[in-house]
Amino acid sequence: MLKKLLVLFTALILSTSLLNAQDNKMFQTVKPSEATLVKTDSSKSFCNVCGMHLTKFYKTSHATTFKNEKKEQYCSIRCQAHIHNDHADKIKQIEVVDTKSLKLIDAKKATYVVGSSKKGTMSAISKYAFEKKEDALSFQKNFGGEIHSFEETLKIAKDSLSKDTMATTKKRMMMAKKGKKIYSSMCKQDKFPEFNSVGESKQYIIDNNLCKTLKPKMQQAVAIYLYDPVLAANKDKMIKVAKDTKCPVCGMFVSKYPKWVAQIEVKQKHSHYFDGVKDMMKFYFNPSKFKHTHKTQDISKMLVTDYYSLNAINAKSAYYVMGSNIYGPMGEELIPFKTKKEAEDFSKSHFGKKVLKFEEIKEEFLY
Repeated sequence: MLKKLLVLFTALILSTSLLNAQDNKMFQTVKPSEATLVKTDSSKSFCNVCGMHLTKFYKTSHATTFKNEKKEQYCSIRCQAHIHNDHADKIKQIEVVDTKSLKLIDAKKATYVVGSSKKGTMSAISKYAFEKKEDALSFQKNFGGEIHSFEETLKIAKDSLSKDTMATTKKRMMMAKKGKKIYSSMCKQDKFPEFNSVGESKQYIIDNNLCKTLKPKMQQAVAIYLYDPVLAANKDKMIKVAKDTKCPVCGMFVSKYPKWVAQIEVKQKHSHYFDGVKDMMKFYFNPSKFKHTHKTQDISKMLVTDYYSLNAINAKSAYYVMGSNIYGPMGEELIPFKTKKEAEDFSKSHFGKKVLKFEEIKEEFLY
């Protein structure tokens, strides 16, 4: 009798554990075999915008085919809205996962349930799509929410984008700072390319065994940091640039390239900002070429952005690596470092041709 009770008790515990495991499973998540991933590059498992795993958030996933036939996939309509805001004219088709069948369907023909009790992805307000309206109504009956078309749902996502983005950016900054610490202690300090998305940086970490075994959240943190190191930087120590400031040499908006900013301040307290050291030095050697009459003795301060810390450092005491395989916004750059050792180590790792002091930079090196 005791043995039977023990068996029943064990079975009860196992069944309860199984139910709890099922309850704890995210509603958006599916098995890899159930997911249709459309990207063809190495980062196909991750959202192009935020880097989250597409299988984990599959039921809210959207896929975009651009007019050049390139395909991207996003974890949510929130990330889709982010792309739509900037590239609507380049989009050929948008598909969304049918929550019931898990197939990709034409988003414009889908019926969405917005604001159900099921958790949302990248937004506090959930948005799930259905191929058949009756399936959407059934879902609404069970979990609440409102019925909307794709256009209406996209507008809702866009309207909340700034609020969602603020919350996401704050979270990303925290993650990037953690990622920086993890990268410094658990990853190979190796060269890595510029990434177009968090998904790309995450796949790079995996493909190149860049870090020791990391838990998913740690991997995400490192990926965010590698994609955008500026998020982990101390903003108070960086060169501050107004959003509409243009480089007087190339005409590009400098604030778009915070990792490369350089500054010349003249005695009249007027400053010029540049999207790289090379453009700064072109201006320094020959300001009249760029319609300015400053002389060397008029300059009161020159700052550059340290490659590693992203802090503003004195341009005249910095060390510069010339001819490396790391490129700035304008191509090959003079990359600044606070210490000679950092510059020399970087030069060895990135095929630099020379390490220069400020006074060793010659105008012919810039063209």
